[in-house]
Amino acid sequence: MRTLPLSPWAVLMPTLLLMGLWAPCVVSRQPNFIVILADDVGWGDLGANWAETKETPHLDRLAAEGTRFVDFHSAASTCSPSRASLLTGRLGLRNGVTHNFAISSLGGLPRNETTLAEVLREAGYSTGAIGKWHLGHHGHHHPNSRGFDYYFGIPYSHDMGCTDTPGYNLPPCPPCPRHSTTASRVERKDCYTEVALPLLENTTIIQQPVELGSLARRYAEEAERFIQRASAKGQPFFLYLALAHMHVPLVPPPPPAPGRGVYGASLGEMDALVGRVKEAADSLGRGSTLLWFTGDNGPWAQKCELAGRLGPFVGAWQRQRGGSSAKQTTWEGGHRVPALVYWPGRVPASRTSQALLR
Repeated sequence: MRTLPLSPWAVLMPTLLLMGLWAPCVVSRQPNFIVILADDVGWGDLGANWAETKETPHLDRLAAEGTRFVDFHSAASTCSPSRASLLTGRLGLRNGVTHNFAISSLGGLPRNETTLAEVLREAGYSTGAIGKWHLGHHGHHHPNSRGFDYYFGIPYSHDMGCTDTPGYNLPPCPPCPRHSTTASRVERKDCYTEVALPLLENTTIIQQPVELGSLARRYAEEAERFIQRASAKGQPFFLYLALAHMHVPLVPPPPPAPGRGVYGASLGEMDALVGRVKEAADSLGRGSTLLWFTGDNGPWAQKCELAGRLGPFVGAWQRQRGGSSAKQTTWEGGHRVPALVYWPGRVPASRTSQALLR
C-alpha cells in the first residue's frame, strides 16, 4: 500500500514550531527549499562546531546567520538508508531501505514510498536533484521517477566505478583499465574497474568516465542554473543537492595549501561550493529560501587521514578495543552530524540548539 502524501506545510510547519524556530511573521508566498547533504562529513568538520577546523568560513557564516543544531543525528550510519529516510521521513525499518544499493542492484527505494519531492511537486514546486542518488538507478527507481523534474549527477557513490583520474583513496585505486585482462582484474580486486563511472543529466549519460576534478564546479553551476530557471518562471523550487564531498576518492583543487593536506583542501572546496549556492539563493531575495545543510552519516574512519573529524565523539572505549565510532557503526560518531538551518527573517540567527533531533 502506498504511503499517503501529506501537504509539505503539514510536515514542515509543526517541525519548525516544535523547534522554536518559526518567527512570528506571515509568509506571503511559497518559500523555496534547499537541502544540501554532505557525504561522510564529520561533526567536527565545521569550524562552528570544532575550533580546530579552519577550512569552513562559508559554513561558519551560515551558522552565524542561522541556527546550528549540535545534537542532530542522521537516520542511519550508511549512505542509502540515511538518504531514503531523509526523502521519505521514515526510518529504514519502515521504508524498506536497510542497506546500501550496489551497482548490480536492480531495486531501489520502494515505489510505494512517497518522497518529499513528490509532495512538493504536487504543490506546484519545481524539483531538482543534483549529485549522488544511491537509491536505485534502474527504471522507476531513477530520480526522475521519484518526484524530481530534473536530475544531474552520479547514480551512486563516486567510488563505485573507475575514472581516468581516480584521486586520493586508501588503498589507492588505479585508472580505468585500457584492456580487460584477468591479470588486471586480480590486481584491482579492491576497486571498481568493470564499469566506468557515469555522469547523468536526467536519464542520459553525458560523460563516462566522470572527470572528478571538475565535479564540484559542475554541481555548483547546475545548482545555480536550476535556481535561476525556477526563479525566471516565478515558480517555487525544491533543490536536493547531494554532494560528493567528503567521500573518497578526494580530488582537491591543486595544489593543496601548506598545512591543509588533501582532506583540508577538499573540505575547503566543499565550503566554497556551499557558499556559491547560498549566494544564489540570497540573490532571489533574502528570506524567500530555507537552506538546510547536514550530512548523511559520520566519517569513514578506515580511510585514516582521508577521513573527517569526529570532534569530541571519538569513542575512546571502542577505539581501545580496535573499533571505531564513525560511519557504519551505531556509536555517536557514526550518526551525529553537523546541521545548519538558514532562513533570514524566519529562523533566528546566531542561535545554537541543544535539541535532540533526527
